[in-house]
Amino acid sequence: MELREDLRPFRRRTVVLFVFVFAALGLLHLRLADLQVVDGVEWRNLAKNNRLRRLPLPGPRGWIYDRRGRVLAENIPTWEVLLFPNEADEVDATGVFLARIGVSDISTFHQRLAERRIGRMAPLVVGESLSWDQVATVRSHQSDYPELAVVNRFRRHYQYGELTAHVVGHLRPVSKSEVGADPHLEPDAMIGATGIEAAENDFIAGTSGERWVMASAVGRQLGVVSESEPTPGNDLGLTLDIELQRVAAEAFGDRAGAVVALDPRSGAVRVLYSAPSFPPGVFGGRLSRSDWKGLLENPAHPLQNRCLQGMYPPGSTIKPFLALAGLEEGLIDPEETVFCNGSVVLHRHRFRCWRRGGHGFVNLERALTESCDVYFYLLGQRLGIEEMASWLNRFGFGERTGLDPAFEAKGLIGTPEWSQQVRGTPWYPGEAVSVSIGQGPVLTTVVQLARAYAILANGGRPVRPYLVSPPRAPRAEPIVDPEHLALVDTALEGVVHGPRGTARSLGAIPMAGKTGTAQVVRLQEGVDSKDLPPQLRHHAWFAAWAPLDRPELVVAVIVEHGGDGGSTAGPIAGKVVEAFLRQRTQTGADTPPTPSNQPASDASG
Repeated sequence: MELREDLRPFRRRTVVLFVFVFAALGLLHLRLADLQVVDGVEWRNLAKNNRLRRLPLPGPRGWIYDRRGRVLAENIPTWEVLLFPNEADEVDATGVFLARIGVSDISTFHQRLAERRIGRMAPLVVGESLSWDQVATVRSHQSDYPELAVVNRFRRHYQYGELTAHVVGHLRPVSKSEVGADPHLEPDAMIGATGIEAAENDFIAGTSGERWVMASAVGRQLGVVSESEPTPGNDLGLTLDIELQRVAAEAFGDRAGAVVALDPRSGAVRVLYSAPSFPPGVFGGRLSRSDWKGLLENPAHPLQNRCLQGMYPPGSTIKPFLALAGLEEGLIDPEETVFCNGSVVLHRHRFRCWRRGGHGFVNLERALTESCDVYFYLLGQRLGIEEMASWLNRFGFGERTGLDPAFEAKGLIGTPEWSQQVRGTPWYPGEAVSVSIGQGPVLTTVVQLARAYAILANGGRPVRPYLVSPPRAPRAEPIVDPEHLALVDTALEGVVHGPRGTARSLGAIPMAGKTGTAQVVRLQEGVDSKDLPPQLRHHAWFAAWAPLDRPELVVAVIVEHGGDGGSTAGPIAGKVVEAFLRQRTQTGADTPPTPSNQPASDASG
């Protein structure tokens, strides 16, 4: 008996399977037809919108350290928003979106667009220092605003803020001309504007790299096409001592003026503090017009570096140098006495001493210790303005120190030639009398005075102040006779430690120095400077060195409108000296350790 298998169920299943397959293929073909034929133009346009983007990778700047390796300027990672203007269909809507989430206000956004320095293909920074919430919001709306890209960059951070604002400096955006002159500069790069950031910009600044990426129609990165890594800048160690800088700032309080302290043996700068100061971090991004205007119009002029740019009459701090000039020229005998009754008549004009009752008979040492004006009026008569100017120039007055050639003021030593060329008037003999006590046409900077007092402290050798590296020059020879210098130095020791010294209130500190009071306006008979409005009161000076046996620190201080040098500027210098001597006792010697410079890490994205 033959058995036959029933194949009908199998055939039915096969038919159903083929129908399902053909239906699926039909649907697939219909979808392909829809994409390619019906919506083909739209999708072809979207595919074309996949575009190549160039993302700059800024080279991180080198870190800046003080003499003991403490970080003064570093780089911290931050988020920025880039706009690709050529990809924006509705750039106004983009600006509204960024303003709504607090990244950039409308006016600033359009200002950046208007000030764009390069072609529309390059990205434009439209927001810095974003919060995590802002980053998340931009990225969550990436499909709505594909022209935006969030990248991580560096922001300059100054560890000590206002304390080092003038010496370390701050950054600024590059100008259009700078970008055109240097192909390695990115249009949105930040470069040094002031201080060490500017003076050493070429050494500190890194070299930018770039990353070419393919981005989708909704701004999503599809892949990296090519990339060149940025090169970090070099780290830099300064001679500055941040702890002494802090002591100077705390001693100054809310007064205006400056402190410069340096090593008289080498010229290494330990303190460079100008008050009032400013927060350098405000220049880390785009400074608004209102903030910039506020800084410029501030009556206290916080942007001015009073250490290098402020020019002041030196007052009695100039007397030691004219005493040396008189000794070197053989015009005075150290034991010769002059009688001071409170004034002297020269060129038919009465010149008064600061002590109305006079000092009586004074020789050179007492004239310096008690700062007798009459003695130096007569010395100025003997020297004449030409000799005074010549000798003051030898001590560095009227000449830049070279600490910051781009921003440093030159000062002034008036001469008959200067008067004719600049003022268009002849030189009056009485002006030389005023110059002899540091008044009249004579101006100095605080760093100039510190350099000059370094010569008094180190045995008569000129030095050049520096913050970064010692100048390559042979050791200078003394410019004055050691015996003459010893006479002057002994008198300046008496200023602090003598019973009648003008800074005897500081006698507990082992230092020598000189007080000075620089008139801002000429006082009428019987009027005291303390009775004048604050802005018309005298400037207070004090310059000193320590320790007495082998000086290792010179300090020059000016307090604007501070009145008496011994009571206002002197205590500030005294606190800096005391802090230095404590350091010296703790370390055993004034030899700085090698900074442990940490390499700046690359956080570009």
